[in-house]
Amino acid sequence: MTHAKSAKSIKLVIDSNLEMVFLVGLAVKALCSHAPLSEVAVYQVELSVIEAVNNAIKHAYGNEKGHEVEIWVSLHVDRLTFQIGDSGRSMNEIHAPAMDYDPGDLEALPESGMGLYIMQSVMDRVEYHRRGERNVLTLSKFFEKNSEPPLAEARSNP
Repeated sequence: MTHAKSAKSIKLVIDSNLEMVFLVGLAVKALCSHAPLSEVAVYQVELSVIEAVNNAIKHAYGNEKGHEVEIWVSLHVDRLTFQIGDSGRSMNEIHAPAMDYDPGDLEALPESGMGLYIMQSVMDRVEYHRRGERNVLTLSKFFEKNSEPPLAEARSNP
């Protein structure tokens, strides 16, 4: 996976075990606390990354344990970027299905299939690429234009 040289990056790796995904959520929330994001935006980012990791485990690996799911987190001056990578089955498309249900009828809410829809609704950029034998889903959240630089940037540039 490629990463901008000016970005500060960290790589997280978990086994393709749904019981491990909560660790990704904790890490994402902690990393987001160092970025100029609202509480709502932090929740949206955390939810989107968890959905992406769940999708890698469920769809790319068919819920089979023993495979790596990588999460590259890059803190840029203007955004946070998450690249979720796996070497499982590729995605056919990146377009979320239309959510065709009556929001007033709680019994009609879909029980699955909303992850990509959620990601595309709350993240600023969602991109999928197949690089060799690897799937890479990139999620980006831009900071508000008038926000302060991320704390890590502020500390390293007095």
